[in-house]
Amino acid sequence: MLFKDIIAKYWELYNDGKEPVEGDRNALTFELAVTIRSICGYSLEKMMAVIPNYWRDNGEEYRKTLKNALKEPRKGMPYRLKQVLQALKSQQGVKACGGTPTTPPPMPKKLPPLIRLLTKNVPWFYKPAVANAVFPALGAHLHGVKFRYWDNVEHEATFMNVLIGRQSIGKGTIKKPVEYIMDDIKQRDQPNRQREQEWKNKNPGAKQKKDPRPTDICIQMLIDNLTDAVFNQRIVDANNNGQRFLYTIVDEIEALKKLTSKGTVDEVGLLIRKAFDNADAGQERVGADSVSGIAPLRWNFNASTTPPNARKFFFKMVNDGTVSRLDISTIIRSDDDDDTAPILGIYDHTFAQELKPYIDRLEAANGLIECSQAKKLSLDMRQENKDAAKLYESEAYKVFSYRANVIAWLKGMALYVAHGYKWSKEIADFVRWSEQYNLWCKMLYFGQQLEKELREEVEIQHQSGPQNLLELLPDEFTLPEYYQMRQQQGKTGSGDGTLRSWLSRGHIAYDEVTGRYCKTEKYKMKYGNRE
Repeated sequence: MLFKDIIAKYWELYNDGKEPVEGDRNALTFELAVTIRSICGYSLEKMMAVIPNYWRDNGEEYRKTLKNALKEPRKGMPYRLKQVLQALKSQQGVKACGGTPTTPPPMPKKLPPLIRLLTKNVPWFYKPAVANAVFPALGAHLHGVKFRYWDNVEHEATFMNVLIGRQSIGKGTIKKPVEYIMDDIKQRDQPNRQREQEWKNKNPGAKQKKDPRPTDICIQMLIDNLTDAVFNQRIVDANNNGQRFLYTIVDEIEALKKLTSKGTVDEVGLLIRKAFDNADAGQERVGADSVSGIAPLRWNFNASTTPPNARKFFFKMVNDGTVSRLDISTIIRSDDDDDTAPILGIYDHTFAQELKPYIDRLEAANGLIECSQAKKLSLDMRQENKDAAKLYESEAYKVFSYRANVIAWLKGMALYVAHGYKWSKEIADFVRWSEQYNLWCKMLYFGQQLEKELREEVEIQHQSGPQNLLELLPDEFTLPEYYQMRQQQGKTGSGDGTLRSWLSRGHIAYDEVTGRYCKTEKYKMKYGNRE
């Protein structure tokens, strides 16, 4: 790593990306010098060679500040330096995806005809997001279809897309393509909803029901406010009527919590994991009038959110396989584009007619479908991912890549069917790019957290320490404050072992600059009071 990168990342993390100016340069330069002096060999000459002179015309004040930093007691690698180096390492995983820290891997210029059609009405900076966001809706048209992966495990067309982007950046551009893809299913759902309502009206009370509920009712498009009974009924109906997929689209990821009565983030995570594996879901009830049934969960969805909300929502699910099962997209617009309102193309009858043959082929597919070219491509990408993970020393990239490969391969299989069981270079290029794009987005938004959790996983599992004492301390505390708290609680001994345990488990970190212990964000999010 270059020192200029380390210093730039330091200012990004600890000064909002701004360099010191008159009024704060003494204090900020001193803190920077204390932070990086250890990797400069505690050499004044080396520090002067790498730390910029923010005084420019005052070399004496600059030199004096660095000398003062060197006089501070040495206590090992500062916490801030560890954070900077970890952040830079997570960027290595982003680079492994073929992009940069600010730019995703470029989309192929020549796209498969179906993707070219679905993205033709949006500006270029929306095309990557739309190109990936259409797959949950496309997959909802495949029923009774299985694909065999290179490891001989059979998969169905499960796609769960989360579009992450700043507020008002244009995440709604995915809606029109999805609306046209889902139009036939929506039309098919309408008479089924009407029949279900007529049955309810005819049999208003549980104890008064005379007619059994029609078994051929199947409603695939779900609203985002369901009871457990309704959701489970939809799962069973979809399975019994052709092994069909349920589908949901929500403007904000939080709305997925309303799919079941529990309304929790944990429940959404469980559903995502079950859906990706098409695991059994449902409920068993004793009452004759209760909804009872278990069937494979086939559920695709589109959801949108902002970067902070995405990190908060999935905080406990980065290292449990939930995030890796998602297909993540984003929208990157340059500053020059931000003030320009995007002009969208027209979606009309002609567009619908062009789309119809692809939808018809997906609807007509059945049984086990294999494609040797797709299998070979997935094996090639698997090896490429292993090589990239080693080259960039990114464990998070390696972990994310396993299911990213499956998701990209499934997209290839869906396109293979939609194009009349024809494979092409355009499909292969799109599949390869889609995987790297998905990985780039995951590394950008979740890579740093996963890298850290993977490093600490074994250590956390094998060490323990009294966490309740830590809750008695403020978010930042000094060593005397820690000792005072122990005395107040009647604890004997110095407690240094407990302090070391908290440090090793990642519950707290020591800030060399301020000389204080700080509760880590990971600890506060994982063990603090949260909904």
